[in-house]
Amino acid sequence: MGDNFESLLIWGAVYLYAVITILLLTAFIFNKERLLNFVIYLLVPAFILHSTVFFMRWSMTGYFPANGEYENAVAEGWFGILFTVILFLWKKGLRGVGLVTVPATLFFLGYGIMKNPEVLPHGAALKSSWLVIHVMFAQLAYGAYLIASGLGLIYILKDNKVRKKIESTFYNKFPALPVIDETMFRFTVFGFIADAIMIAAGSIWAKDLWGSYWSWDPVEVWSLVSWLIYGLTIHLKVTMGWGGRRLAWILIFAVLGIVITYWGVDIIVRNTQHAFTVSAL
Repeated sequence: MGDNFESLLIWGAVYLYAVITILLLTAFIFNKERLLNFVIYLLVPAFILHSTVFFMRWSMTGYFPANGEYENAVAEGWFGILFTVILFLWKKGLRGVGLVTVPATLFFLGYGIMKNPEVLPHGAALKSSWLVIHVMFAQLAYGAYLIASGLGLIYILKDNKVRKKIESTFYNKFPALPVIDETMFRFTVFGFIADAIMIAAGSIWAKDLWGSYWSWDPVEVWSLVSWLIYGLTIHLKVTMGWGGRRLAWILIFAVLGIVITYWGVDIIVRNTQHAFTVSAL
């Protein structure tokens, strides 16, 4: 009964995210502010359904949802949408971040559902407090990076209008470009710090599990590369003044490194110790 109820909840969230994606695309393509205003009335119910599944999993297993692709998709998407809802309610002009975060969450959830949504037994390796810290900060970093990517897209779209001297009441409702620039940088810094804690906690967990703090596992390598990319981005912003369009473009594409770390490596590489698809590590 519980499984059927969870299935109903997660599919309800997926369908709502699909409708929201359509509304966001339509709003931005046709400059329809009314549709953008309406999105929050669907996003909050979708997030409530999503949250129910997230905490149900946590309650059923007794551990932070991180066992298998489905639970990772639920957790990653939850943090991304959490930040999105906060921005929707805090600053209406930044609602455009949903143009990145909602479709990304939709696709991740869809992929997770297609794999194995069943409740899997937690092996001894997954019953570690360090793993909870490791995964929680990984999801926080992912959510922050995804928001930074969405803000980068908003910046580019608004800047294009400004450069072409096109008056648009739709884009005029967005914050000034310097405000968007500063906000996306702050989320980048937040994600970078959370990412650093994630790597450190993962190393401590790995020492207990595999006997080594670092083993150059493909997921570890991609995680480090992604973290260094964001570190370089922060360095370019702080020391060389790289902001505006250059920062926005970097942030739009830098998030792909995180996607590869969480999903791409595990799909392509079979000899990784970070076997997200295995029930017991």
